[in-house]
Order: sequence, then structure tokens, then C-alpha cells
Amino acid sequence: MRKDRAVFVALLVYILVMLNIHSALVLALLALLYSVSFFKIATKTIKAILFFNLTISIGYIIQSYINGDDFVSYLAVFNLRVFDITFMVFLFTSKINIIRVFSFNKGLRFILSATMFQIKNFQQTFDDFRLALKSRSVKKLNQRDKKSFIEAMFYYFFKKSLHNSYERTLALKSRGFFD
Repeated sequence: MRKDRAVFVALLVYILVMLNIHSALVLALLALLYSVSFFKIATKTIKAILFFNLTISIGYIIQSYINGDDFVSYLAVFNLRVFDITFMVFLFTSKINIIRVFSFNKGLRFILSATMFQIKNFQQTFDDFRLALKSRSVKKLNQRDKKSFIEAMFYYFFKKSLHNSYERTLALKSRGFFD
């Protein structure tokens, strides 16, 4: 339990330090070091932040172009910082039990346990749906079928989330967490 909390505090300190580093060179060297050391986690990090960083970067480029500002150095620092912090979050959370970190408070532990259960449940359900689609597809899916599958998954998980949130709200009320 102490180890988990110490690692979590170290992660928070690391994030604060990273937020105060404004050198693209330092951030790039760290990103390179992380990528070489833990390639699998680096790949996972890139997949996780790609859409977010791309969207923010394009918006910032457009805004900078309209204002006539330089954007290259800022975007380099921003994207490298996001990579470095996300990488460390993935690395640290793979080494600790997050529920133990917050075990000092019964309410936090309960809410975190319920949240983790929901995430695992949704991951398993999504994998089951994906494998069912794959096993029932003779040929490669076209774009329309992929879009239909994604829409159906979105609708299913949206409805499931609404139902689960209602049920969990009732459970928390019955346990006296709020009125």
C-alpha cells in the first residue's frame, strides 16, 4: 500500500516538473529515451493521444495563421509534453494498484472500484462484440458496415452508461453517499 502511494506521489511530482519544462529539446530527448526503453508503452501512448493532439494542433495552427503568430516551437513543446506525461501515466499505473492508493477513504475506494469495474466490463463487452463481428464476417468489411458497427456500439454503450449511472446513483443514495 505504501509503495503504491509513493509511486503515485512520484507521478504527481513528475507531472508538475514536466509542466515546468519549456525546452523542446529536453522533452524530445525524454520522449526518445522512453520510446527506446519501453517501445510497447510508447506505441500505446501514441495511439492514445494521436487524435487529441492532432485536433488541438490543427486548431492552434489555424488560429496562429490567422493571427500571424509563430506556432512551431509551442506545438513542439505541447505535443512532446503531452506524450511524456501520458507515457509516464501509462507506465506508473501499470506498476501500481490505483485502488490501494486511495484506500485511505472508504468512499473514494468504493467509487473508484465501481468505476474500474465499469471500465473492465465495457472493455470486455466491446471485445466480445468485435470478435463476434469478426467471426461472422466472411470478407473484409466495407466502410458502410464499419460505420454501422461503430454507430451500433456507440448507441449500445451510451444506453448502457445511462442505465448503469442510474443504477449506481440509486446504490450510492441507498448507502448514504448523498441525498
